[in-house]
Amino acid sequence: MTSSMGVTFVIRVVFLFCNSLFVLMGVAMVAIGCYLKIGGSEYLDLLKADDYNTATALMIAAGIIVFVVAFIGCLGGWIENKCLLSTYFISVCVILALEIAAGVIGLIYKSQLDAKLQSKLMEGLRDPNKKVAWDNVQSKEMCCGVNNYTDWLGYADSANPNAIPNSCCSGPRCGDQGGEVAYKIGCYVKGKDLIRDNFYMLGAAGIVLGVLQVILLGTSLAYVICLRRDQMV
Repeated sequence: MTSSMGVTFVIRVVFLFCNSLFVLMGVAMVAIGCYLKIGGSEYLDLLKADDYNTATALMIAAGIIVFVVAFIGCLGGWIENKCLLSTYFISVCVILALEIAAGVIGLIYKSQLDAKLQSKLMEGLRDPNKKVAWDNVQSKEMCCGVNNYTDWLGYADSANPNAIPNSCCSGPRCGDQGGEVAYKIGCYVKGKDLIRDNFYMLGAAGIVLGVLQVILLGTSLAYVICLRRDQMV
């Protein structure tokens, strides 16, 4: 084995290893998207189903695309096909560009997302069909209303304008006592903290995925160059 072939072999091993991680990331994205679609969070039951279904569908679709592209890379690297590797290189470039664009848009509209969450929660609070979902969230998170218990006044019980839902406090029929026994924190604050934590987690995952993609771009390009050089020798 010549030195040039040895370099090609090392690059091939590094490429296939990193691309295997890329495959696993694609599978993980599909699995997480399916889990969120089937299970979901109690907070998401308070929002419009279309918004949530669109987000989870996009995650599943992105995971499938990543898996397909990564499979093309593995196949091209294994059989040493320059055409497949070139297709893989272009595809990863496009995915990376879309991820950067999505990250920039997410940062720009992050403040608007908070305001939209507050308005959507308020709409859900006025919707009788969301009562069970609200009870679940308030009982689990120990919060009351969107901002505080006053959001429920006049809506929880038409016969008692000062009443709040029993899920807003601790104890049987405690809602009849009104704001004196209500949880002090609004559910909007809890929901915003949840989104913020997920935003940071997704950002960290995006950074890791981006670094991996940059490595894959470099190794795939180097791999194609080495294959062409070896064929010319």
